[in-house]
Amino acid sequence: MRNMRHHLMIQPFYHDDDFIEDMCRTPKSLYEIMKAEVLPKIMLPKYLLLSPKSPLAKFFMRKRKMIYLDDLLGELKKHFSYDSKKIILAILPHYILGFGDDLAGLTPEPSLSIVSTYGINERHLSTACVGISLHEIGHCLGLRHCKSEGCLMKAPCKPKNFYNGVYRLCKEHENKSMHMKTRKQREQKNISLNRVF
Repeated sequence: MRNMRHHLMIQPFYHDDDFIEDMCRTPKSLYEIMKAEVLPKIMLPKYLLLSPKSPLAKFFMRKRKMIYLDDLLGELKKHFSYDSKKIILAILPHYILGFGDDLAGLTPEPSLSIVSTYGINERHLSTACVGISLHEIGHCLGLRHCKSEGCLMKAPCKPKNFYNGVYRLCKEHENKSMHMKTRKQREQKNISLNRVF
């Protein structure tokens, strides 16, 4: 992983769900996140949300709250600037046009992940959202997709992958994680030695 000492900032939109607190604990143990915090809940501006203009659109949208991915990214950039030591995890209930079918998470930029709770089975909402969030945080830390069954980084990242509430990395990803951690510790040690001399 690029840097083992990240600060995770969880930005809920409209949500006060229990799983958001779980998101402060789980990444710390799995990825050695230095600090995790939940930011105050905010609302998206109404002008960004799509409103139906025709009877067909009204039928399709029903009660969905929808937003274009590009509009969402533009709004997030107003609140957050890039910082290699921070990971922003935005969690919202909207249907995001641009995510793709049946996907609930995306990491569009190196330190930004988005998780949509839209359409996730209410019974599995907590476990699925924690798993999807951990998958996306893994991307922010430099982990790629995996083909191993049961690995947190398995692609495609769908809610049903995490209904069982098990969050683990396969041996290959664990080794990559340990290798990156060891390399980072060596780099930090070399920096310290250079300062001495």
